[in-house]
Amino acid sequence: MREYIEIISEGVGLANRKPGEKFANPQGEVLTFQSLDFYPEKDSFEDSDQLTAAIMDISGQLEIDPEEITWANNQGSNKAFGLARFTDSDGKDVLIGRYFQKINPNRTLNSFPNNLPGDYKYQSRAAKKENTGYKPAEVLTDLVSQTPDSIYKQIVAKYGEGSDEAVATATFMSSDFPNMEIPRGEMDIDAFTNYFCEMLQPMALVMGKTIKGNADEAAEIFFGTKGYSDCVISFNAGATDGLFDSLLVNSAGKQIKLSSKAKDGANASVINLLKSVRELEKAPAGKKLLKTYADAVSIMEIIKNGGHTDGCLNLAVAFGFITSDEKKQVKELAGMGPEDDVMSVLKSEKLQELYNGRNARDPGRIIPIEHMLAAIAYPIVDIVNNETNFGEAASSILNHSALVQMYTVDSGANDLSFKINMESKYPGEAVTGVEMRADKTYMSTQGKGNFVFKILKNGASSEEVTIADVATDIPATQPAKMAEPGTQRSDVKAQPRGRDLDTKALGRERRT
Repeated sequence: MREYIEIISEGVGLANRKPGEKFANPQGEVLTFQSLDFYPEKDSFEDSDQLTAAIMDISGQLEIDPEEITWANNQGSNKAFGLARFTDSDGKDVLIGRYFQKINPNRTLNSFPNNLPGDYKYQSRAAKKENTGYKPAEVLTDLVSQTPDSIYKQIVAKYGEGSDEAVATATFMSSDFPNMEIPRGEMDIDAFTNYFCEMLQPMALVMGKTIKGNADEAAEIFFGTKGYSDCVISFNAGATDGLFDSLLVNSAGKQIKLSSKAKDGANASVINLLKSVRELEKAPAGKKLLKTYADAVSIMEIIKNGGHTDGCLNLAVAFGFITSDEKKQVKELAGMGPEDDVMSVLKSEKLQELYNGRNARDPGRIIPIEHMLAAIAYPIVDIVNNETNFGEAASSILNHSALVQMYTVDSGANDLSFKINMESKYPGEAVTGVEMRADKTYMSTQGKGNFVFKILKNGASSEEVTIADVATDIPATQPAKMAEPGTQRSDVKAQPRGRDLDTKALGRERRT
């Protein structure tokens, strides 16, 4: 909880800093925060001349040359500014300015980021851990198909022979658990256990170290072997699949994902979810679990098989949100432009209401069929997230698929060393939520693919969809965003929870 509060506090920036707090750069130089003032106190100066005059006046009061101010951004058309004062290790004043369009009288709403010119960064406990550069993608130059030896060589190349990090890795490779003792040096223990050990965890499995837990059970299910000795290791650079941190691939090309304990969230495609379904069919309890969650699997398959248009419409039909005849009317909009008579095609009063109830930022760029699909997609997202057990089902499916949850535990430290243990868990509990989303793919002006799914790990909370997320397509009066869990969108009639998915409406039997 303390770390969570620190991260929120950091996000506010300098407006939330207190005198005496420290900022440091990679060279070890330290600035100590003193004060932050905004000019004017609210709104902005009338023109650039007044802005320049104010800077000259403030510089005179502080008895400094205006050229001594380091600016964090360009003036451009901005007509207000903030001025932060620091002292360096010699007690000399260091002034850093930032231009603003206007000043909000609520100081905390004026964004003056903690990352400063000269690569100075705020030194809270959470920030120091984040800024160590210990994440695999920050340490390794080659993230794919690695061995423990090749990972060690990359760590030595990064930090140098005899460095704290190289010595820690060599000690790890030559020792075993429990209570493996790692030389401490100058390393941040939190950063080591949270991030550096994302490299050591898969190494431990491949090297056959004594790890508490049942990772070997997953190997027997998905590899057909008792361990991971013939595996190579790949690391997630964060660009594609946020579900895993590292990937173990055996000589037959079979894969098991490893997930560390950090909280985060990432988008996944329906293809990735269905891949986990296929993996689950290999587990002893897999078929039973898939039968329990048949509707969730059907939702995934409807989306995959139907694509951008039919995936959305078929799901709407299966939930009884629209009829098969209304689906045909929607598809007849294909090829129409913003000036065409849409209502001559949409005979259904419900479709007319949905279409007219959705406002786009630029009506002149509306593509009618995309506008109609978006008007349907958002209520369908609310139905799936709020009126079905999809999130629970998808989370359980992912946790029972080829995904092993890994932990590194700091079990004692002194000035010279610290002890660690590693644990594994299968099935894990890494995935704590899955939410369907439409905001990235269904817009009035374009279509970008199927629904996507937000996968939340280790208790992370879903990010609220904001204007920045949906860029060119924001309803002016009815913001197109996901409802909070347990609530309904104002333009969707409330339905009882436990809504049924009628796949028979699509001409096929429900999956069993």
